[in-house]
Amino acid sequence: MPVERLQGIINRHDTHSDEMQEIIGHVPHWLIRWGNLVIFVVVTILIFTSYTVRYPDIITAQALINAREQPQKITWFITDPNITYRRAVNDAQQVKVGDTLLSEIDGNRKIITPVRAKVSGRTYLLKGVDNNPKAFMLLVVPPVTKYEVQLKLPVKGAGKIHIGQRVLIRLDAYPSNEFGFVEGKIASMVPVSLDNHYRANVTLTHGLTTNTSHTLPIQPLLQGTAEVMLDDKRLFDRIFNTIL
Repeated sequence: MPVERLQGIINRHDTHSDEMQEIIGHVPHWLIRWGNLVIFVVVTILIFTSYTVRYPDIITAQALINAREQPQKITWFITDPNITYRRAVNDAQQVKVGDTLLSEIDGNRKIITPVRAKVSGRTYLLKGVDNNPKAFMLLVVPPVTKYEVQLKLPVKGAGKIHIGQRVLIRLDAYPSNEFGFVEGKIASMVPVSLDNHYRANVTLTHGLTTNTSHTLPIQPLLQGTAEVMLDDKRLFDRIFNTIL
């Protein structure tokens, strides 16, 4: 190929390359203006949203729902061949306060200890309890008519809790994804730490009816997890405080 022709091809290639570089390197002014405007609008929306959106701080605590009358529990097993026990009631029997439930009998002196019912309720007879297969247990379970709701609060952050704050309780025996949660409000607080926890009493807003309209059966003891809703804070404040 002649040198002159080759040189012409190279020159044309260099000319096209320069033109492409100029096109690529030149950003239209309208694109810069609109790009800056879009960024400004997005940042403004984010700031406005973070300043207007509010949600509460949460303190998690252990929740206990206790019946005011707790079951009576009697456990016995034979350790002395001269001592025997005689039940005075059967399983699933109704008893009232003062009824004899169990008698301890000495082979020589007959009845030496009668055990009487301290609550009225239904009896439940169990065998093999408390890691002792030879032991027997008799429960007298009273009907639950009144109960108390208590929270065991962690020491950290307990000073933020005050009367009237909203409480959501999810019970272990009734998974919240199926039964929902019960709702209440802080009714009172014990101002002294006990066993590294603070105690608070809760009044349930709708009793044991959950947010999904399930009415849970009343039991002597229900345990779960509570969330105490503290004062609302702006998302902007949370982000700003985190950065600082």
